[in-house]
Amino acid sequence: MIEDHNLDITEQEYRDLAIPSYSLLSSISKQGIDVLGGAKTNMFQLKFGSLVDDICFEPSVVANKYYRGAPVTITSGNPKKIMDLILSKCDAGSEAELNYYDTEIVAAARKLGVYAKYDDTKVLNTILIDKNENYFRDKINSIGKVHVKDEMYEMAIEAATTLKTNDYTNIYFQDDDSELQTFYQFKTVQKVYGHRVKCMLDCLVVDHKNKVLYPVDLKTGESPADMFDEVFLLHKYYLQGGLYRQALVEIVKKDPDLEGYRVASFDFVYLSKMNVYKPLVFNMPLSLHKASWNGFTDRFGFEHKGLNELLKLYEDWTEGYSMYTKEQNSNRGRVIMNNLIKEEDEG
Repeated sequence: MIEDHNLDITEQEYRDLAIPSYSLLSSISKQGIDVLGGAKTNMFQLKFGSLVDDICFEPSVVANKYYRGAPVTITSGNPKKIMDLILSKCDAGSEAELNYYDTEIVAAARKLGVYAKYDDTKVLNTILIDKNENYFRDKINSIGKVHVKDEMYEMAIEAATTLKTNDYTNIYFQDDDSELQTFYQFKTVQKVYGHRVKCMLDCLVVDHKNKVLYPVDLKTGESPADMFDEVFLLHKYYLQGGLYRQALVEIVKKDPDLEGYRVASFDFVYLSKMNVYKPLVFNMPLSLHKASWNGFTDRFGFEHKGLNELLKLYEDWTEGYSMYTKEQNSNRGRVIMNNLIKEEDEG
């Protein structure tokens, strides 16, 4: 059954798997193989899209993952230094009320050498005022969470509501149809064309009546919907569609319970922040699926490496790096470059 191929792991556990993914291959395509050696990866703003994703597909994680409201700030000075020293020893489960930390406040002041002429009571009276308490409470409650301003949070809720009710996208959220089986954040590791890869689909709808698997990914962005084709090329979404769909094809091939099923072409649901009330569904035809593996030149004249080439680059680099590391360890930190001179033919 299809659920047998859905890994029962958290998103972080999935991301920690040392297996090539769409995001890694996209980075290689954009920035070259050096990203595997620690080069900084370029990232665009993902906060809004991640929030919409989670509200739609994993609402149970929202409260623990996001902190709603603008961060509370105070001017730098001794009170902030004292509170930040206390905060450095706190975690997400720590008490959020500043007056709980009387002893720590006095100890921090003495350690920092501030308010040296104040007795303990005066130190506490100086620190325990409303603006400091609000700052401390905000810091504690947001430990490990992503700050989201109210207006962005409200927009994300509107976007999620639209997706669940729109005529073109509500099919992805139906749970009262016995013929449809829907998975959110479907995580899997598969061998595709000889390459071991990992995939995480936002949404996978299985139509058991018609024996069709529908893979779907949700995208949000600043650009208007009529520019999605350019966004699609810029962020290499074709790699994601090609990788994820082919992984599903491999699952269908090897699972006897899915005999006779087929995998539909990949759908991208795009929602622009300029108009969160009008999602559009962009379909990646099978011709583009094939091109995503073989590489192609787009209508603007730019060449795009395919998944086959990118996966080979990754595997060659991994094999070479492992070989060099092994040689370096056996030669006191040196890699001997003894393969650069062409050998002359004998005779």
